[in-house]
Amino acid sequence: MALSGARAGCYSRRMRAYLKAVLWAYRLILGREPTEEEVQAHLGYPKLSDLRRAFFSCPEFRQRERYLCGPSLTGFEPALLIEDAVEDATLEKLLELTRLSWEHLGEHEPHWSVLSADEFKQANLDAHRERFYASGQHSAEQFLNLLRRNGCLPEKLSDKRIIEYGCGVGRVTHALAQRFGEVRAYDISAPHLELARQFAASLGLDNIRFAQIKRPQDVTQLPQADAVYTTIVLQHNPPPVIRFILKALLDALAPSGVACFQLLTYQQGYAFSAEAYLRASPEQGRRVVEMHVLPQRRVFEIIAQSGCRVLETLDDALADYRGGDLSNTFLVQKQPAPD
Repeated sequence: MALSGARAGCYSRRMRAYLKAVLWAYRLILGREPTEEEVQAHLGYPKLSDLRRAFFSCPEFRQRERYLCGPSLTGFEPALLIEDAVEDATLEKLLELTRLSWEHLGEHEPHWSVLSADEFKQANLDAHRERFYASGQHSAEQFLNLLRRNGCLPEKLSDKRIIEYGCGVGRVTHALAQRFGEVRAYDISAPHLELARQFAASLGLDNIRFAQIKRPQDVTQLPQADAVYTTIVLQHNPPPVIRFILKALLDALAPSGVACFQLLTYQQGYAFSAEAYLRASPEQGRRVVEMHVLPQRRVFEIIAQSGCRVLETLDDALADYRGGDLSNTFLVQKQPAPD
């Protein structure tokens, strides 16, 4: 396909190079020539890595090249050596290191720490802030669609309470508040929470109650809720903390309540020892975005212990899709109250 001479002449040299990239993406990835309308639709991506990701994740490619989009695990992977149960004092130390790390991130790169793309770094944020928060609307709609297709979306959400754990700067919080009657939004980082409060106030949302998680006891004192939502959060905590938080979140569900949560359940070569982790961690925290794993079998144990049942388990790309890694989104429901 060739653009008309008049149309092509309107573009700068840089844009013409980008146009060629779009054309060749269609040819090499989708194996066909695009229409002019399709080319125009792909000019809004800020960088080539975003364009590449869009092509490889589009339904046309996934349907055409199914063998290239196979599962990341084969079933021949070895078991992981993961310590996920520790004494209370050790759990408190692990949570404190996580808090210090995320408060550092919240002070320096709060939005990037939530979605790790260069455009969401502080130096670039003004031009991309709207897209950052729009992604939260997309996440909320995905959550509601999961409820809808499993037949557990109430007719009215205005009288329902939802807990969002790891609200960060309010990326999804504001979208949940526009749908649910009350949002209880929790985070471990005070700087993140302050930005979330400011954003909610700028939208005039008054049905959100923000609170900081400072110690394990705070997690066990969550109010009862009709729904729980947490994504791209649990995987940043050491396994004993993931296990502790997940159990508390599911325990907080009201009868017939639903929870949507995501975490990394396998990573090739991953291992965790609380003693080794604490020994290697500086007193002020690691100050990096860490990735941790809790195996599926542990997740299913916690679900059962909390009186819940699994409605869906999805493979997702929320931990950056790589061979040998598995991230899952779980939708679970609390058993109904006895008659």
